[in-house]
Amino acid sequence: MNFLNDWKNIKSVQTATSVDMQAEMTVIKWKKPSPRRIKCNIDVAFPSNNNRIGIGIYIRDETCAFICAKTEWVEPRCEVHIGEALGFLSALQWVHELNLGLVDFERDSKLVVDSFHYHRKNFTEFGAIIQHCKVIFSSFYVNSTVDFVMRQTNEVVHALATAAPFLAIVQIMVDIPDCINTF
Repeated sequence: MNFLNDWKNIKSVQTATSVDMQAEMTVIKWKKPSPRRIKCNIDVAFPSNNNRIGIGIYIRDETCAFICAKTEWVEPRCEVHIGEALGFLSALQWVHELNLGLVDFERDSKLVVDSFHYHRKNFTEFGAIIQHCKVIFSSFYVNSTVDFVMRQTNEVVHALATAAPFLAIVQIMVDIPDCINTF
């Protein structure tokens, strides 16, 4: 009988701890950009039932208002770090074409953000993509930033990235899409 009570007590503590941890995680929120700045969030999805990866890019202004978004996919499916770097490169190129001014980029890929800020050469495919990102960034985004954010703050763009591999073509949205209107 003591064994059963001990087990119930342990389960009770585990459940309470799990609820506490979930409450802490929900506190993580997306932060709006500084005045007169734009924020670009980027995410990449790797669905297991598809040979494509999806890239989502979502741009908001200082009031958190939607500016535009883009979804695209890359085929064939690649390693996660390569796909994450390709997503960042795509965002840098597209945002430059939009000529939006001061833009802060946020990624939930710590490897990409850390590699972008790292000053050593990396002679791999991943390193070449990151180097290309650095060249574009230093040419067009002198007063911009690239920051790591937790995935929980990137849910809107994650929804876009998740949908992207299942779309026929690249989608550029100037009206807020229904799939993210509830966020």
